Amino acid sequence: MDAEAAYVRQLFTEVLSSREALACDAVLLSGGLDTSIASETLKQQIGSQLKTGITVTIDPAHNKLANSSGLFTQQPQDIVYARQIAEKLGLDHHVLTPTLDELFFTGDRSTLELCVRVRQTFDGMELRNAVVIAHALKYAKSIGCHRVCTGDGADELFAGYSFMQGMSEEDLPKYTVNMVKNMTFCAVPLAKALGLEVWSPFLDPRIIEYATARGNRRDLKVGQFEDKAHGKLVLRRAFPEAVSAGRTKEPIECGCGTTVMPALAELVVSDGEFEDEAREALERFSVVVRDKERLVYFRLFRRVFLDGGGPDRIGADACPDCGFGLRDGTSFCSVCGLYPARPITK
Repeated sequence: MDAEAAYVRQLFTEVLSSREALACDAVLLSGGLDTSIASETLKQQIGSQLKTGITVTIDPAHNKLANSSGLFTQQPQDIVYARQIAEKLGLDHHVLTPTLDELFFTGDRSTLELCVRVRQTFDGMELRNAVVIAHALKYAKSIGCHRVCTGDGADELFAGYSFMQGMSEEDLPKYTVNMVKNMTFCAVPLAKALGLEVWSPFLDPRIIEYATARGNRRDLKVGQFEDKAHGKLVLRRAFPEAVSAGRTKEPIECGCGTTVMPALAELVVSDGEFEDEAREALERFSVVVRDKERLVYFRLFRRVFLDGGGPDRIGADACPDCGFGLRDGTSFCSVCGLYPARPITK
């Protein structure tokens, strides 16, 4: 192991032996590199309370319309790695297999409504991922868990996203610093709404300081590991024994299976429904609903916020599609998902 990887390993071991870490009694076990490192290192610490792993996966066999329409191009992979990690650590592994219908359409959509309400959004990219986190957190609450470990922050800090991996040696460090200023994670407010605590080692100030200072170099974050190009390179080198050390990054929606939602909404929502409701949204609320998936979420967003009043709208820096204010320093509208919602400046 090289010296920098050894330094990172020691730093994470210190973070994961803290009081905050040891109090985690469950992990949202996606099977990705981040939760693999967090859970495997945490479980080794004296005094660790970690006993439970929770994984959400969409089983194609239980989703007849999506499966028969050929929307699943492969079996979701989170469960494959999560089972290996849980077995390695002896965790009590709870595998949740909700159907897409239950989460998004005709079932009890309380989980989706929770996400819409807490995140104040009808953006598909946000909700395809958030609903998975919320479903797992609700289950954690139901079985008596109190503090849940996540892998939030690793991709932002260590170039886990493919678009970051294509950046230059000069641009990536600057982008990382800017991203830290604007990054948000749905697990924190969702857990708070449910009366739970969540914690991620990657959001510890010591890790953020490393990733934005000493470790803010492209050659530490992007490169070859096990003969493949990856992001989060120094993490892989620091924890080569982790089950998911060589796993390629997949967004939550891909790893668990909710990534088929845009195509499924096209099948479930008729053209007539979309045209009528999109027209009403524009005429009554001055909101542009761009596709059928967004309409599925907008129906809840409208009921929660617009029909009875809601977040402040319109202003000097409002999104042209939905009229809600944009966050400082971003070109992305967190409410409707429009990008770019303001001119992009370098």
